[in-house]
Amino acid sequence: MQQDRNIELFMAAFYADLNVLQKLIGNKVDMQVRIPILSKELEDYWGNEYVEINVLDILNWAANGFYEYFDEDNLCVIHSYADEDQDVRTCINPSEYYSKVLACIVWLCDNFKINNFTIKDYSRYRLLRHVICDDENWLDADEIKEALEKGYREIDLNLINEAEKGNGITCYSLVQKGADYKIDPVDFTEESAVVDILGSDMSFHKLEMISYLSEKEKWDESDAYDMISSMYQVGVSNYILDIVMMNES
Repeated sequence: MQQDRNIELFMAAFYADLNVLQKLIGNKVDMQVRIPILSKELEDYWGNEYVEINVLDILNWAANGFYEYFDEDNLCVIHSYADEDQDVRTCINPSEYYSKVLACIVWLCDNFKINNFTIKDYSRYRLLRHVICDDENWLDADEIKEALEKGYREIDLNLINEAEKGNGITCYSLVQKGADYKIDPVDFTEESAVVDILGSDMSFHKLEMISYLSEKEKWDESDAYDMISSMYQVGVSNYILDIVMMNES
């Protein structure tokens, strides 16, 4: 029964269903939801059979991922299937979804006196992006040493690692101290490694999000982990990019 409630709560948060959230959440403890991990390999990395997350985090990721579409009524993805004669076009109304997400956030914060304006560190959910050890940086010690020898600044290299982890607090601090995200110490291009790491993930998973949001009845408990993974990669990537690029004119 508890598992059923977790899935119902997760789906309500994912789809920003305020009526269901109001029914299921009576206090701050009720805001915690467990999302099952149905892969033994992933269980080993997480050290658990589920990912525990706060409903407000899910909603914040949704808001961060879709706020740029607040005034658009159509966002589509085209699917190509081998057994179909023509491509299938799937669409959502992103401005409607964003409005529903905001309504849920406002209700939670007002009802439970939550300050939602502090900068967030989402690094504990890093495994939702990819399987990587907790203490393993995107740029390892050898790569950092080599980059420093080539003239890159340590503060800029640290920004890459913290951005990839989803640590908004440290990213904000580094940017305030003058960290520059416009470097690529791996491929030595004129592109930004941070934008490449986060942007490429976000683009693919935004398409996944459109599919999830447009076909609600199609998904169930077995899809929950992939759904929250896409939500993380869309919302947290956009959130961190906003922080590292906050000094742009």
